[in-house]
Amino acid sequence: MDILQKPEKPIVKIENWSVVGSVIYYGFRKLEPGARLTGDVMGHANLRNGTIFTSAILTIDRLKGQVETHNSIYSLGEVSEDYARWLDAQENPRAA
Repeated sequence: MDILQKPEKPIVKIENWSVVGSVIYYGFRKLEPGARLTGDVMGHANLRNGTIFTSAILTIDRLKGQVETHNSIYSLGEVSEDYARWLDAQENPRAA
């Protein structure tokens, strides 16, 4: 057995999620390392059920729909409606 083996991170579903820069500035950001998720979780071993802000995103597995942070792996459920509109506006800017 490897003494330095990392413990397994919990995998938790996050619903109504969006991506923000920090817990201080709530502006949306693209899903990328360094940003943070916010959304509703249930069943996390170390957190109460409800709305959370995660630690910084480390990695993203788009095929599995999972985001890894320092302490957890989040399985992405439904995106928030506001964030979905923001993403659409980023991908399809309207002419002024």
